[in-house]
Amino acid sequence: MLQNGSGKEKQPQSTNTDGSESEPTAGNPNQQQQPAPPAEDRKGTDPGSTHFPLPAYPKLDIKRNAVTDDYKISSQVLGLGINGKVLECFNKKTGEKCALKILYDSPKARREVELHYRVSGGPYIVRILSLYENMHHGKKCLLIIMEW
Repeated sequence: MLQNGSGKEKQPQSTNTDGSESEPTAGNPNQQQQPAPPAEDRKGTDPGSTHFPLPAYPKLDIKRNAVTDDYKISSQVLGLGINGKVLECFNKKTGEKCALKILYDSPKARREVELHYRVSGGPYIVRILSLYENMHHGKKCLLIIMEW
């Protein structure tokens, strides 16, 4: 506490970002009041977060039919990763060359696909064209068709 010229104690004042001093609030001297965002800004937001709207992502459609119905899969291996291998494939309708990533189905694999799909519109991210859930070598797998 500071003393003013009359010898009485005075509450400390906090400094705003513009350098001016602000007065403490009446109820709690150390608590600063923040204005609530307008009601129209709070629509469609998470109540526990800031007042910014949450991004909306389109739902990733998992196809259950055989991937070979739509794509011709080559034996050419384009790459190997920790979670699976990537094969060359071709769209049967358009002849477009694509990459097929094969992941054994697990919560970790589904998370990888979901995160990849969310960012696949980015400038340096390979875009996911479609996703299949098929059996591969007797195990349930996620087959991710990506641009090449």
